[in-house]
Amino acid sequence: MLELNDALNLEESILDRIMISITEVVNNGIIHGNKADPNKLVHLSCTCYDDRIDFTVRDEGVGFFPDNLPDPLAESNLLKEGGRGVLIIRSMMDVVEFRQGETGMEVFLSIRRMPSFP
Repeated sequence: MLELNDALNLEESILDRIMISITEVVNNGIIHGNKADPNKLVHLSCTCYDDRIDFTVRDEGVGFFPDNLPDPLAESNLLKEGGRGVLIIRSMMDVVEFRQGETGMEVFLSIRRMPSFP
């Protein structure tokens, strides 16, 4: 990712959001999607545009339904160690889409290259 920043000269806040989100998605792909199977891979691709950067992360697992995940903000879940990944990713990126593919779960992420201000 740091090579990406060298090439694109991103603002630090944008790079931080990318690093946190990609780390979370890749870790989820390894742990939850691929069930830590060393024979399965997590695939990452990146496409850069003038106004945004798109990422696709695909694991080789069976997939899941993100809308069926427990609410991490529910009182019963607040002290749990995990379960906040999707919430974090959605808060960091401008677009997050989960797609069940033929060979695993695919997560599409997109972020504007310049921060937006209200």
